[in-house]
Amino acid sequence: MTLLKCSAHNCCYNKDSLCSKGSINVEGSEARSADDTACESFRNKDSAAVNFADSGCGCESINIDCKAHNCTYNEHCKCSAVSINVAGDNAHRCCDTKCDTFECKC
Repeated sequence: MTLLKCSAHNCCYNKDSLCSKGSINVEGSEARSADDTACESFRNKDSAAVNFADSGCGCESINIDCKAHNCTYNEHCKCSAVSINVAGDNAHRCCDTKCDTFECKC
């Protein structure tokens, strides 16, 4: 499992900069930089269903399915980084987020 810090505070899964979802998906199959990635699991607090409102406490360690095939840390579509940062201070949609830890192996 990877240590995750998240600045997408508008996400219904964000609990004190940690994720309460249990696992996330990072998209960006053709990514060449962090800006080409996104947290596909992001759900805006304002538009999420009511049952997401209290989705539990955030976890530091999380499973990350990664579609960013060009990332150094992608091993068989799983993130192998010790820790990652998901950025998205003012995110309202998943495309407003990114995996700041992405490193292109190209």
